[in-house]
Amino acid sequence: MGVTYGNITIRNQRTRWGSCSARGNLNFNCLLCLAPPGVLDSVVVHELCHRLEMNHSKRFYSEVLRVYPDYYRDHAWLKEHGRELLSRLP
Repeated sequence: MGVTYGNITIRNQRTRWGSCSARGNLNFNCLLCLAPPGVLDSVVVHELCHRLEMNHSKRFYSEVLRVYPDYYRDHAWLKEHGRELLSRLP
């Protein structure tokens, strides 16, 4: 994608699947490894696109869809099944 980033951290999170800090550090929920591969890809692309646009504007989503055209399909899977994954946390 041609973007830079800082540290990548995998965490046990109850409220987020991923995040990107202002410094470019990326955080991902460990439960993503239990989701279909495309779901993980969609979250990674979403967070990497924040390195170009630190918002959720139309321009941001245009970039997400340019890189990952199936974004909305995989995002929908996460919305539908995300609670099931989160229920595995202690």
